[in-house]
Amino acid sequence: MLNTALSARPPFASVRRFARAESGMAALEFALILPVMLVLYVGGVEVTEGLSAKRKVSHAASAISDLVAQDTAIANTAEMQDIFEAGSAILTPFSDTPLKVTVTAITMDANKKATVSWAQTLHGATCPAKGTAVAVPAALQAANGFLVLVKAEYAYKPMIGYVLPKSITIHDQLYQAPRSGKAITGPSCG
Repeated sequence: MLNTALSARPPFASVRRFARAESGMAALEFALILPVMLVLYVGGVEVTEGLSAKRKVSHAASAISDLVAQDTAIANTAEMQDIFEAGSAILTPFSDTPLKVTVTAITMDANKKATVSWAQTLHGATCPAKGTAVAVPAALQAANGFLVLVKAEYAYKPMIGYVLPKSITIHDQLYQAPRSGKAITGPSCG
């Protein structure tokens, strides 16, 4: 008897009844919007973490350059390693292992020709050879001047890696004049 009652209905009556039903509409809308909302949330978290890492790399480079600029003579590589450790501590909670830093002391002659006086590196960064010519922005060039150049590079890996690429290299560099106004001496790695 049930079979005859179902067969007596028009062929698309159940489809029309389903289209008019509103009892499951909220669940359907939620199911459609959920993937989009999850991607937006995860993407927001990843971008925020990436920006935080960028900011911390900039702060670490700034702290390293400031510590070097406050000194008058870097006695040995151990003293420079202490300065690197102070800068690396700023990266917490991010790992400091992917951080590569190059500190370059730049001396300018009377003709404003800039060369490497000494350099130190952290975590395998490339060390410029002593006496190598260095390009210095025109606004920072001074006859018989001295500058400290800090270059920082950080290989940031997102926690989730769903929205952002698997690895992003963050770069920062800054020049700083010595606080004493005199050249800073130090040991060179190159």
